[in-house]
Amino acid sequence: MTDAVYTPSTDTHPLWLKALSALGVVWYGFGLFQFWLGYSMDPAAAAAAGQITAAHGTAIAATPALVWLFYALASGAGLVGAVLLFMAKPAAKLVFAVSLMSAAAFYLWVYGISGSGADRPSEEMIIGLVVVAVTSLFFALSRRFG
Repeated sequence: MTDAVYTPSTDTHPLWLKALSALGVVWYGFGLFQFWLGYSMDPAAAAAAGQITAAHGTAIAATPALVWLFYALASGAGLVGAVLLFMAKPAAKLVFAVSLMSAAAFYLWVYGISGSGADRPSEEMIIGLVVVAVTSLFFALSRRFG
């Protein structure tokens, strides 16, 4: 019979990082929900009901599938990255890099390439800046603690 020696976990992640990662799971889960609401919306019906402007509806309807994929990837990869960061997995770096690049591609298309940025509510641009900032923070944390 051998004597087993108990060694405590060598997890060096501080508690605040675990808490922030858990909030990240909620943040990116909400992002996936927002993606689904936007993707599944009938823009013509929403505009007819007065929920959005006609120009905004046209901008949403003109969004290519690849751009919607960037949105889904940004949110989905962020969710997976937050779980990996919580679990102290080094793969969180790569996953947050995918999330950050996807978010940047989505907002670059919306506000740079499509020409439809002016047709969207101004708060959407603010939300976009916050999304990129939060994802940049998570990417930096994953590089530091991953």
